[in-house]
Amino acid sequence: MKSKKLKKFVLTLIVLFSLFFIATEVCIMKYLKEYGYGIKELPQTTLVYFRLSNGFTVGETDSQTIFIGRSEYIYDKLFEKNGYYESDGMGMDLFYSKIGEIKENNHTYDFRIYLSDDWCHWFRIYYIGKNYPIENF
Repeated sequence: MKSKKLKKFVLTLIVLFSLFFIATEVCIMKYLKEYGYGIKELPQTTLVYFRLSNGFTVGETDSQTIFIGRSEYIYDKLFEKNGYYESDGMGMDLFYSKIGEIKENNHTYDFRIYLSDDWCHWFRIYYIGKNYPIENF
């Protein structure tokens, strides 16, 4: 008798987890399409949402790398761990400098990160200096 109840309980948990996972994937895919991305970015975006990844590069411009990262801004701690501090910020533009380096003025920095308006509960699109891809952090 207990064996049947246990099997039913485990099966119910598996079904509920599967439904949650499928619903999450559908919602993430909806926003990826809205922002110009597709199925290719879905697995890595899912890892970002479940906090198994800090982000991944999806493209480049002449001076910036575009990456998908977490919707909440966690990168201060990540950059600090790698020797950078936030030296300045204006709105959604944040500027980072190497810890311990003396700069000529307050407007000199090593790289900039821009938090785009393209974001949802599951992820956000960021722009970072071309020589500083998120995978290096």
